Amino acid sequence: MKIFNFIALILLTAWMSSCVSSNVTVEEGSNGEFDLQNYSSYEFLDVEVENSHNEDFKLAVDFLKDEINKQLSAQGLAYKDDGAELQINLGIVVEEKEQTRTTSLATDPFMYTGQRRYTWQSEEIVVNKYKEGSLTMHLVDSESNQAVWVGMVSKIIPSKTEKKQQAIADAVNDIFQEINKTNN
Repeated sequence: MKIFNFIALILLTAWMSSCVSSNVTVEEGSNGEFDLQNYSSYEFLDVEVENSHNEDFKLAVDFLKDEINKQLSAQGLAYKDDGAELQINLGIVVEEKEQTRTTSLATDPFMYTGQRRYTWQSEEIVVNKYKEGSLTMHLVDSESNQAVWVGMVSKIIPSKTEKKQQAIADAVNDIFQEINKTNN
């Protein structure tokens, strides 16, 4: 009996670890009756860019739209310049962030240089700087002008262009996996 319980525990642990949750946050109430198959065409709403002179950002937005085009055309939707049934509104935020750590006597011992009133204090020090991008995608029904699905994903943005494109492709893939969950 103990062996059976042990095997059952191992199987339960393996099953639970295979149920990885998505890193896409879906806005509650935005996907009640939504089914992507109810639409035959889509269009992108304009992306307003604060730093319109940033060519890297423009290229990243174009690549993002290309990845979304691939996903939607694979599901049978056609791109239309104007008058599509489904409108896609993209919100993109890029933040510069810092990774920090707390100093300790074990890793950062003080150096006494003869000052009588020297004190050592633990402090936060920056060990890495990076950029994190957040993509929010609103799928809007053109007829009702209401968002039918809203989801957001955040990822660290690599510094190399080819890795940036892979990160964008992964983010779009994550979003469409979540959309397909709501359609099933």
